[in-house]
Amino acid sequence: MSRTQNSIGTWIGWTFFADLANGLALTFGYMFSRSVTMQYPDKEKWLPYSRYRGHHFLKRDEEGEIKCVACELCARICPCYCIEVVPYEDEKGNRRPLKFEIDTARCLFCGLCEDACPADAIALGQQYEFSSFSSRDLVIGRDDLLAKPGKAAMGGGVVAARLDTKKDVLVETSETRGYNWWRNIRRT
Repeated sequence: MSRTQNSIGTWIGWTFFADLANGLALTFGYMFSRSVTMQYPDKEKWLPYSRYRGHHFLKRDEEGEIKCVACELCARICPCYCIEVVPYEDEKGNRRPLKFEIDTARCLFCGLCEDACPADAIALGQQYEFSSFSSRDLVIGRDDLLAKPGKAAMGGGVVAARLDTKKDVLVETSETRGYNWWRNIRRT
């Protein structure tokens, strides 16, 4: 019986050693290969796909009015309670949000608010570059949400960009360069 356990233990030991050797070979292969580095934001910038869930934005209707009817469904379905909506009635009798704030520091970017909205007023857009030293700056109000860019029409590529530390990252061209950095990663 001990002989059987000993042979099984030896077999398992050699299997684990072979897995360890394969893992170390892959690690050393990456260590001595050419690195894959994206020159972000100094020379290039990634354009997100249209399905990307970035910063929230509010939509307008054909007349330029905000589509939101302040039903507060987005605030109720939010799992982290980061949306605050205060409704009011305008002079036409339409229900609109007096206050619409999203705390992006708490947001999970799950998209439930987008799914729950009956008026299709809120969506998650393409902007992914927002950060701050203060959490108060990450609370975005109604007017700022109306000014945010919408969904990306096409994306997934890398475009040339130039970093200007006084203003922002400036994209120099809208055409993608067309290389796929994922192909540069070695696989076994």
